Amino acid sequence: SDRKKRLQRQGVISSSDKEKGYLQELIYKLSKVGQALENDDLTAASSLLGPSTNADWVKNVNAAFAKLSTSPEEKTEVDNFNSSLTSLFRSVGDRDIESSKLAFVSSASALEKWVGFAGLVGQLKGL
Repeated sequence: SDRKKRLQRQGVISSSDKEKGYLQELIYKLSKVGQALENDDLTAASSLLGPSTNADWVKNVNAAFAKLSTSPEEKTEVDNFNSSLTSLFRSVGDRDIESSKLAFVSSASALEKWVGFAGLVGQLKGL
């Protein structure tokens, strides 16, 4: 039943403080990256992101996505987020400010949609 699914999901969410912590770090990191890009500061954006998508924070975030995603819609947004994030790393590495800004916007938008689908609105700060 829908109610059973909802309760299961609430159970998963309430037992997921570690994962919510990773997502909260992601939101803070992305907001700093966004500020750096607004200032056309690719050096700052690059040091916030780290050398590549193999960074620990990317792995942690994907572990959180995996644990908290139950619907196909959520999994689609996770894929969208990761492909946008890959573009963001690449554009920042190429020192291409316009592409970096576009990739940033699509990453942030996929993340916001995912948070909505995952039922985490109001549980994460800074969105």
